[in-house]
Amino acid sequence: MSISLAEASKLSTDILLKGIIETIVKDSPILQELPFIQIVGNSLKYNREKTLPIVGWYAPVTGTWTQSEPAFEQCSASLCVLGGDADVDNFLKSTRSNVQDLEAAVIELKAKALRNEFENTFLNGDSGVDANQPDGLYKTMKGTAWTADTAMDVGDIVVPTAGKENGFRYECTAAAGDKKTHATTEPTWPTTEGATVVDDQVTWTCRFGNHLGSGVNGATLALTSMDKLIDLVRGGKPDLLLMSRRSRRKLAVLARAQGSNLQVGKGELGEFVELYNGIPVAISDWVKDNYTVGTSSDCSTIFAFQMGEGAVCGLTSPEVIQVERLGSLETKDASRTRVKWYVSLANFSIVKAAMLTGVRD
Repeated sequence: MSISLAEASKLSTDILLKGIIETIVKDSPILQELPFIQIVGNSLKYNREKTLPIVGWYAPVTGTWTQSEPAFEQCSASLCVLGGDADVDNFLKSTRSNVQDLEAAVIELKAKALRNEFENTFLNGDSGVDANQPDGLYKTMKGTAWTADTAMDVGDIVVPTAGKENGFRYECTAAAGDKKTHATTEPTWPTTEGATVVDDQVTWTCRFGNHLGSGVNGATLALTSMDKLIDLVRGGKPDLLLMSRRSRRKLAVLARAQGSNLQVGKGELGEFVELYNGIPVAISDWVKDNYTVGTSSDCSTIFAFQMGEGAVCGLTSPEVIQVERLGSLETKDASRTRVKWYVSLANFSIVKAAMLTGVRD
């Protein structure tokens, strides 16, 4: 069973914890909607669909049936520790409490910092840079780019080179001889699920993917690119389109150029939100506008994803966010409150989330 932070806040009887959760959720379009699965233990292993089994039409009575099995990719996600200590000087608390509740103010700022760090990691997390954090959406969807003259093994998966990503992945299903890709020339990639292409000693099979590029040096955002991005999310429309402020402004300009504004709807907390094609448009200050694609260093990314137990979902310990009053400190005249969260994230299906990269103004 999964639960959103907004619902967890309603169930909390701890006034301090309830206030922290409400502060975290208030200004975060991600945390307002993202459900969290409460797991027992420090990690979750799950199977992600890789390829479907084959079915066919058979003659009655005399037909010879062909057996076929689906393929799964085993994934795992480990809970990571996110948190911080909030120290309140006892002298200031005693002498200035008539002006402001310093403890409440300090803890509120710590909660906001927790929210900001989670959003940043949700999008940009890289366990290769910081082993204490989970991988974010950008890293998990970017994929490994094809390279020339490289030995491959059956089961390896690549995407076209930077800027040429077409929303598909390519699985090595056969490797002969030295198992190397072509010495100089990238294949002409097929865009039909199950189609194959021979790349010197390697045979690639086309699989559904989730990364769409805008060109070798990026390109200005176009509505056709937005529509292609939405179409990459299969099994229903995305629950959210997440982008930078710059990309949101550009999307609004494109909509007005077509003679209309972005639609307006109500968010989880009753606030007004903009919609594109009926999908909420959210902004995050952690979506970068300075990715490098080719010769362009001013590129951004737009994310589209469904949320839920079969799609993009958070993972948390059963306690969700925890608050510990550690009390007085030995080395200074202050009291300490610790805010911590054992948390991670998982993408249970390749086709439930997608991103458009190389987006320029």
